[in-house]
Amino acid sequence: MRAEINKNVELVQILLFLTDQHDKTFQCINNKTYINSITEWFAPFKNHTAVKLTRELVINNNFVHIEPLRAILSLNSIIMDTSHELHDWGTAVRQFITDTDFDIFFAEQDSYYKWIIDNIDSCKTDEWINFIQKYFRQKPDEFKLIISPIKGNYGFSLNENGKQTAYTVRFMPKYDKDGNYTFEYDHFAKGIAHEYAHCFVNPTVELHTDLLSRHKDFFDKHINIPNFYNTDFAIINEYFVRAFQIRFMELNKDSFPDFDIQKEYFFQKESFIFIDKFISALMLFEDMTVEFSEFYMDNIDEILSGS
Repeated sequence: MRAEINKNVELVQILLFLTDQHDKTFQCINNKTYINSITEWFAPFKNHTAVKLTRELVINNNFVHIEPLRAILSLNSIIMDTSHELHDWGTAVRQFITDTDFDIFFAEQDSYYKWIIDNIDSCKTDEWINFIQKYFRQKPDEFKLIISPIKGNYGFSLNENGKQTAYTVRFMPKYDKDGNYTFEYDHFAKGIAHEYAHCFVNPTVELHTDLLSRHKDFFDKHINIPNFYNTDFAIINEYFVRAFQIRFMELNKDSFPDFDIQKEYFFQKESFIFIDKFISALMLFEDMTVEFSEFYMDNIDEILSGS
């Protein structure tokens, strides 16, 4: 499995960048060379219909985080379905590709993209992915690791034509305000564990939201949770994947000798105050042979009770 920089993902990130809604899109725009290239190439098209429709979606429909990624990776299906709510957007995006010579722009960035992927190829991503799949005792039909220099850190699945594809989208490399870069490989691995875990955790939690309704006391105690975790099930998703990323780093500590696990515990407890209970739950899961969905159904009440 080789990481890739995906043409469609970069396309939608460029559209989001052109909307000038950075307080909502939270893109990472300190990589000055790449951002300058985008600005120089696409500035004449800031009033393109595709940009206008994307801006409206961001402002009025919360078209941020995973939603633009799901949409752009399903672009052909959206365009073919005239009844789809994003059909006009998809048609405009296809015209944007032609009008801006986007394919040429993407090809001209090849050396930059290759430099990023060459750095990531030094990681043991196959080992990490296999570990995660064995941990959750599940495996999608296909897994894709996508790197974006603008925005990342998402995990989700798409089902098309009876095939399930799990996606992990990671932001790399990291840039400071002066444009200096770093490849933090231990944090990169932790992020893959976090995002890929979402593909296994979210479907189970979100299929059984009724199990959370009787634990209002648990959720009422959380006052420092970031605003975008604005539902009970989103909070539980995060609890499990954050607990798993800690277990991933602990169980693979020989591969990450410089990673400060105690600092990670402290950081997570600032917002996810009962993270210890979820880590203990996962340690129990590790000693079982059932899939995560069965474990969740049998144990979520006990995990949330008495907190």
